[in-house]
Amino acid sequence: MRRVPRTVRPARPDRPRSLVPAGPRNSSVLDELCEVLFTQLPRSDQRIKGAQYLRGLITAEGRKSVRNIASQIGGPEMAQSLHHFIASSTWDWEPIVTVLQHYADQELRFAAWAVRSLPIPRRNQQALGVWGVANDVTVPVRWSLLPSGESAAECAASATLGFDRSTIGPRPVVLDIPGADLRPVFDRYMQAGAPLLSAVSASLPVAEQGPRRARSPLPAARLLQSHRMLRRPVEWAAPGTGVVRTSLVAGVHVEWAGHPLLLLGQWDSGQGQPVQCWLTNLTATPLGVILRLGKCTQRVEHDFASSASHVGTLDYEGRSSDGWHRHMTLAAAAHVAQVVAAARARVRPWSYCMASMERMVDPVAKTTIRTSL
Repeated sequence: MRRVPRTVRPARPDRPRSLVPAGPRNSSVLDELCEVLFTQLPRSDQRIKGAQYLRGLITAEGRKSVRNIASQIGGPEMAQSLHHFIASSTWDWEPIVTVLQHYADQELRFAAWAVRSLPIPRRNQQALGVWGVANDVTVPVRWSLLPSGESAAECAASATLGFDRSTIGPRPVVLDIPGADLRPVFDRYMQAGAPLLSAVSASLPVAEQGPRRARSPLPAARLLQSHRMLRRPVEWAAPGTGVVRTSLVAGVHVEWAGHPLLLLGQWDSGQGQPVQCWLTNLTATPLGVILRLGKCTQRVEHDFASSASHVGTLDYEGRSSDGWHRHMTLAAAAHVAQVVAAARARVRPWSYCMASMERMVDPVAKTTIRTSL
C-alpha cells in the first residue's frame, strides 16, 4: 500500500504514537486517514478525540449519536468530552476539509464535482454537499449550511470555485439545486473559464442563437421540442444497478444571462417533451458525454441514500452550526475511508466495509483488517 504524500505541516513532537501508521504493509485505511487529517489539529487531545470520533462513526451501530459513539469506543463516560469536541471546541474544520478533498482525489481520481442540496432534519435549513465523482463511486468532500439570505447557487459557486486548481484541475461542476438563481453562478464560472453543467427548469426562458435569435425567449422544454428532429440515442448506466439505458438527446445553442451556452434535453420516449433539461458552457462537448455527466447527481443521490445511515450524515443532534460542520466533516471522512478501503480491496463499498471495518476497535481483529486493507 502506498503512503499518501504529506501536504500538511509537520506533526508536533507530542503527537500520540497511536495515531501514527505502523507502515505501508500493516497500516489500515482508517489509521492512514487519521494520520493525514488530524495532523491539522493543534493539540494532541484534539487529535486523539478526532480519531476516536471518526472510528466511532464507522463502528457504532444504529444512530451515530455521541452517546452511541462513546459506548462503542470507550464507554458512556466519554460522551461529554466527545460532545464538547464536536459542539464547542475551537478546532477549525476547513483545513481538514481541504486535506480530505486531496486525499480522496488521490485515491479515487475524480473526473467531476457534483453539488446537491439536502434538507436538514429538525433545523428547517438546507445543506449543500459537494461530492467527488469517480468512475464508479461518489464521495462527499464538503458540507455547507446555507446562511440566511444567501442563495444555494451562490454558496455552491463559492464552495467549488474555491478548490485549489493547481492540484485538482478545472474539472466540470454539475449542479442540481432546484429553485436556485443560476445567473450569478454562470457569471462567475464564465468569468473564471471553469466548466459548469446545471439542471434547469423546463420553463426557464432561453433565446436561441443564430438566424432565429430575434425571436422572443421560449421555455427550455418548448425550444428543445421544436428541435426534436435533432435527437439522437445515447447510452448511460443507471446508478446502483449499472443497467445500460438509452435516451434520446438534443442540443440547442442558446444565449442566456448574456452568455453563449448549450441547452441539452433528454427524452425517455419518442413522444412528449423532454424529461430533463440542462444548461452548460461545455458547448463543444459531445452530447453523450454531457448527458452522462448530468447523471452524476443521480449517482450522488443513490450513494447518499446507501451511505447516510452508515456514517451518521443525518444524525447530528446539537444546535450549534459549528458543531454541525465538524460532525459533517468527520462523517464525510468516514464515508471516504470506507469507499477507499473497498476500492483497494476491489469490492463494492458498504457491504464489504461494514463487515470488516466495524472490528477496527478490536486490537486482535485490527491486525487482520490491516493486512486486507
